[in-house]
Amino acid sequence: MTQDPIQTLFNDSIQTHVATADSIGPSIEQATEKLVGALLNGNRIFTCGDDSSQFVAAHFAELLLQGSELERPPFPAIHLVSQARDIMNQECFARQVSALGQTKDVLLVFVAQNQSERLHNAMTAAVSREMLIITITGEDAGEITGLLGPNDVEVRIPSTTRARIVEQQLFISQTLCDLIESQIFGGV
Repeated sequence: MTQDPIQTLFNDSIQTHVATADSIGPSIEQATEKLVGALLNGNRIFTCGDDSSQFVAAHFAELLLQGSELERPPFPAIHLVSQARDIMNQECFARQVSALGQTKDVLLVFVAQNQSERLHNAMTAAVSREMLIITITGEDAGEITGLLGPNDVEVRIPSTTRARIVEQQLFISQTLCDLIESQIFGGV
């Protein structure tokens, strides 16, 4: 008797969730520390993602602006986007970082695939602007992690399956926002 495909998908998702919970605690703490520090010092959080993770990056910026569990003032968050005319432009995120990013701002990068020239270029621009970088990646992060410096943070999800990575990124983005609100305002 073969296992129900729906049951298999749910089981795979749950197993990835458990494996992620077991492995990323310290990096989530580091990422939260960096984000809280930047916000308390008046810096901004920029978010971007590859094709699969773009909506997660947008969601995280929205959580920072609107709040998650608390009624609170907005945090300065900017989601980097590519317009229709920029679809083939691999510099669209980098140009936004170069124009708007300042020293000690944070670039939060969501990576579900193993390589994205747009994200690589955005991270290179962030390095040149002396910004902090936080990546939320899968196991096959490729060259992206090579751009991280000693003060940057990688949250690595223990999966190579794009759907499982994006599911975890969504949960992690909510978790980060909840932790940020808790550390800055107490409670939650």
